Amino acid sequence: MLERYLRLMRWWVRRWYGVARYLGRLSGQEEYVERAIDVTEKNFEQILEGDDG
Repeated sequence: MLERYLRLMRWWVRRWYGVARYLGRLSGQEEYVERAIDVTEKNFEQILEGDDG
C-alpha cells in the first residue's frame, strides 16, 4: 500500500513540475523549487528502497 502511495506521489510531483517551476520563476525562487522537487523524489526513492540513510 505504501509503495502505491509513494508511486502516486512521485507521479504527482512530476506532473506538476512545470507548474511549480513556473511559479518559482515568477517568484524568483526557481532554483529553490527545483531543489525541493529533487529532494522530494530522492526521499521517495529511499523510502521505496527501504534505505534509512
